[in-house]
Order: sequence, then C-alpha cells, then structure tokens
Amino acid sequence: MEVLEAESADDWESVVSGFFVPLQCAGFEDTFRARMEHTVVDDRFSVSRVTECGLIAEHTGRLARRAETDDVHISLQLSSRGSVSQDGRSAAIVPGSVILYATNRPYRLDYSWPDQRHLILQMSRTSLDVPARMLETTLARLAVPHGRRAVAVHNLFSYVESIVPDSRADAAHVTRDLARTMIRASFGEGAAVPRTSGGLRHAVQEHLRANAHDPGLDMDQVARRHLVSRRRLYQAFEQVGQSPASFLRQQRLQAAARMLRDPVERRTIEQIGYASGFDDATTFTRAFRRGYGVTPREWRADC
Repeated sequence: MEVLEAESADDWESVVSGFFVPLQCAGFEDTFRARMEHTVVDDRFSVSRVTECGLIAEHTGRLARRAETDDVHISLQLSSRGSVSQDGRSAAIVPGSVILYATNRPYRLDYSWPDQRHLILQMSRTSLDVPARMLETTLARLAVPHGRRAVAVHNLFSYVESIVPDSRADAAHVTRDLARTMIRASFGEGAAVPRTSGGLRHAVQEHLRANAHDPGLDMDQVARRHLVSRRRLYQAFEQVGQSPASFLRQQRLQAAARMLRDPVERRTIEQIGYASGFDDATTFTRAFRRGYGVTPREWRADC
C-alpha cells in the first residue's frame, strides 16, 4: 500500500492523475489537505481510500482523448456530498451512495463540501465480465439505485475492507465477482448470487453475521436464500477448512462472550444464550465450554 498526501490542489492533481486518469483539480479550502491510501491488487484492479477537503476534479474532453484505459471507477461515498456528471447526466452524492463512471470519457466530480471520504475501486471494464449493454446502462445511471442492491453493495465493500496483502491473487478474483453481482442486483436479477466460491462464502458469512441471533437459522434455509444446494454451500467453506454451521456457531459464541464481558449487561446467562441465537441453555453452555474452555458463568465471573 502506498500512502500519498497533498497540501494544495495542484499537488493533489499530480497525485490523482498519476494513480487514476489525468484530472484538473481546483481546491476550495484555505487549508487544503488530501490523502490517499492506494493498493494495487492486480494489473486490472486497485483500491484507494481517499480523504479530501473540498475540491472539484474534472477529466476534460481533451484529457479523455489522451486516456489509454477502459477502466471503470466504483466509488462508495463514506462521508461525501456533491455530484458527479458524465455524458450530460448528473447524480447527487450523499453518504452511502455508490457511483460508477467510465474513465475513458469526460466526467466532473464536485466534491466542494469539506470532509470528503470515499473508497474507490478502479477496475478494467473487460475484467468485470458484465454484458456490455448492462454495464453501459449502469454507467448511464451513474448512481447505483437503492433497493435490491443494498445487500450486494454491503458484500462488495465489506469484502474490499477485509483484503490483506497475502490474499491479493484471490482477492481480485472475488472482488470482481462481487462487483459483477452488485451490478446484476441493481437490475433485479433474482438474488444475483456470486459465482466464485470466495464470493459465495463472503456473502454467506455476512448473512450469518447479520442473522446469528436467530435460533431458527439453519443451513438449508441459508442455501435456499443464496440459490445454491447445501452441498455447494459446504464446498465454498471447505476451502478455508470450516463449515458454515461452525462459522455460525463461532459468531454466536463471540456475541455471547461480548455480552458476558459487558459490565452494564444485566441479562441472565440463559437470556444471553437466547439473545446470541442458542435455542436452549444446555446447548449454549456446552458450546461455550467447548469454545472457550470455561462455562458462561465462569467467563462472566472472570471479568
């Protein structure tokens, strides 16, 4: 990962032009500051976490004609406000927005509000393997619509946040899969299930984390939700030496351990077991002892 900082819009223009495409930048803050944490995952995919304090960046027609790239930017707005414009269309930017735009055509980013923070994925258009018409329609929208895409967006960006250097080869493959899934989900294509084992595993893990408190959650239900067979579900987890059921149990135990350690938590041990997703106190105690080597009561007493 490279970390780059700038204290003027001119310096920032040089930074972003070197890592993205040539841009013209104008700053609006007297004390301009900008920072980028940039990671090249492979030759067709990079991730950048960007912080800026008020500017407008423009990829002009002249600059676009000189560009030798088919890259697409997928940008998650963390605290940003403003707008993006391309091909005569504009979309408002608010925290949580997901913006897609092409880098081989002119565009304008109005980030003139202070405290702009966004996560930018730069991907080769061809590497996304999305039907050309679908991708062009997505780019024409600029902003990924809300609704069905929410889970797919969460899965993509939560995975990107988890990327570590020693998993880069697989990370690029899985990230493209999750980006493709997000685009398809924005068109309402069923559940738009990831194709790769890594993508499916991450989607399921996020679902299990969010629903671990539900004692009725079972693997047949999880498989149906993700439109795969139970066998395919377990195969996706075999690659990391785990099963989806053991991952779910781990999430429940971690939730229980946190509650038992919480000094302001007043619920009984049995109530904490239910709140963590266990359907009876005996199962909870047995699983907790197996996972932590002590009973829930001993764990709480040791706080």
